[in-house]
Amino acid sequence: MIITLKEDVAPDVDFYYREQFKIYHEPYLIWNWETWEMLLATCKVYRVEVDGKYAGDVILEGKPKGTGYIVDFSLLPEYQGKGIGKAILEEVKKMARRLTAITRKEKLAFFLKSGFTLSKMAKDYYDPGVDGYHIVFG
Repeated sequence: MIITLKEDVAPDVDFYYREQFKIYHEPYLIWNWETWEMLLATCKVYRVEVDGKYAGDVILEGKPKGTGYIVDFSLLPEYQGKGIGKAILEEVKKMARRLTAITRKEKLAFFLKSGFTLSKMAKDYYDPGVDGYHIVFG
């Protein structure tokens, strides 16, 4: 299995918009087309590929002082639980002096095992009753 992370210098909004429906099942996690258009125009977009096939994405927003904010880090369901996310996160950690993100409770343990620390909780961040967890690496 060959895992690669490639910058997508001309990301297709329609493609990424459609793919999110295969990844996210909770409606509050689905971004509208306009949000995708804005993110893909203002952030660095990386395609996660496994054996040359699209497997997910990482979207990074640059912040001051060498900090990168992980806007989106997602894998298609068939690629989850196989060590791919861990391998990709190791590459992402090399891209910025410091990384931050907000994640859900379901994904928090993954990031903590990968060296991130919990900074604070944002109550009802995603939806009523669905908190966000601000995490930091570096």
